[in-house]
Amino acid sequence: MFKPADAQTLVVYGGTFDPPHRAHVELPRLVAERIGADGVLYVPAGLPPHKLDKHQTPAEHRLAMLELALSDAPRTAISAWELRQTEPSYTYRTLEHLHDELGAGVTMRLLIGTDMALTFDQWAEPGLIESLAEPVVMARPPHDRASFLAALPADQRDRWAGRVVEVPAIDLSSTQLREALAGGGGEAPILKRALDPRVLGYIRRHGLYRPDNVG
Repeated sequence: MFKPADAQTLVVYGGTFDPPHRAHVELPRLVAERIGADGVLYVPAGLPPHKLDKHQTPAEHRLAMLELALSDAPRTAISAWELRQTEPSYTYRTLEHLHDELGAGVTMRLLIGTDMALTFDQWAEPGLIESLAEPVVMARPPHDRASFLAALPADQRDRWAGRVVEVPAIDLSSTQLREALAGGGGEAPILKRALDPRVLGYIRRHGLYRPDNVG
């Protein structure tokens, strides 16, 4: 069993995972391999400050689906710390907690997409985040490495250039899948392609993503 505290370098990957799909499982593993990290720690979001006005599937279901999605994924673990919090989940607070929990011997790298990297300086305490877990950026549509760097202010490009990892394009989003599920497309090809059968079975058993629950 993979233990994050035993890692030398650990990719920390947060998200709502609502629902978790194939890109959530495959792409972080590729990033970890390419930067020489020992594994990936998934952090399902509690109350993201930028999504307080949006519906989220209850935490216990999102955690259960993520556990199913990662059942066969080696060198992965889940931190449910944010799910136990009652206040908005700011990334710097989560990283402070993980730093205390894992110890100074574990180097954390915060995995984010190009869309989030472009607004990183607007996050709460970006400097503290960088000191706790230097970002590593997945270049994903609509950006590749070159277009992402070109979209940054000129004085930030050198700072981010060495953080970008290009990964294969997997054109999936949780929003897209929720809409397919809400539309009664339980047998839609995209769902079978995108979701682990165990996750899809869980969704069906618990009646998740019905039309009145789509956010």
